[in-house]
Order: sequence, then C-alpha cells, then structure tokens
Amino acid sequence: MNNVLANKRIAIVEDDVANMAIFAVTLKRSGAQIIQDPWNTGTLELIKSHLPIDLIILDLMLRRGTSGYDIFDLLKADPDLSAIPVVIISASDPFLEIPKAKEKGFAGYICKPIEQSNLAQHLATIIDGEQVWISETWRRSASRTG
Repeated sequence: MNNVLANKRIAIVEDDVANMAIFAVTLKRSGAQIIQDPWNTGTLELIKSHLPIDLIILDLMLRRGTSGYDIFDLLKADPDLSAIPVVIISASDPFLEIPKAKEKGFAGYICKPIEQSNLAQHLATIIDGEQVWISETWRRSASRTG
C-alpha cells in the first residue's frame, strides 16, 4: 500500500455514488481521510466543519442544476476556504473545460474514467503545489497545435 496521501484530508463533491465509492476507496488506501458530499447541499458548511482540508475534488455536473464552477466560485469567495486547492474530476469535454478551469484558477483537471493506480499520486502532486492536467486526448491535441 502506497501512503502518498497519509494524514491528508480530502473533500469529495461528487453526485455519482459509484464514482464517490471508487474515489473514497482509492484515496483511503493511500492514507487519506475522506469527507464526502454526495448531495451537494450545504457543501461549504460541510467543508468548514471538517477543516483543515488539504484538497477538494469537484465534479462539474452536480445535482439540482448546480455545477462544479458554482461551488468553486463560492469556495473562492470564502476567506476560510479560498486557499484550498481544487481539482476537477469530470467526464465533461476536456477541450472545453481545461482552458476554462485554468482561467478560473483550478489546481487541476482529471478526466473520467480515472486511472485508479495514478489518482493518489496526482492528488499528492496538487497538494504539494503543482498543477495536474490529465486528459490524454486533450494533451495529444494541445501538443500538435503548439
């Protein structure tokens, strides 16, 4: 077992129960403590009640017409939460979303389906202050266009 996330606290805002379970199991195996928000109601209050948080994972397509961008804007507007790095894990089109996420100030973007074997290391990299942008299709296209 790789404990690359030992003692790290990660909040997951994801409305798909199967994805939430995959993320939680994968990250717990790497030593992380997980805070789960599958219903996307009271997200900021939930995160505040579990501070300190080292990283927030956000899906883009959430319940009740809320987007990950909506949650991100609320997080960044709150002085208690604004410094926490936020990464998108989404099945949304990376050609559209990665440039938008970079412009908004996200710490990274990881396309679904995820590679479980690399997820913990990618998140540890983000917690350490580096950005991670994972989408093989987007990366190949960006390298061809300059």
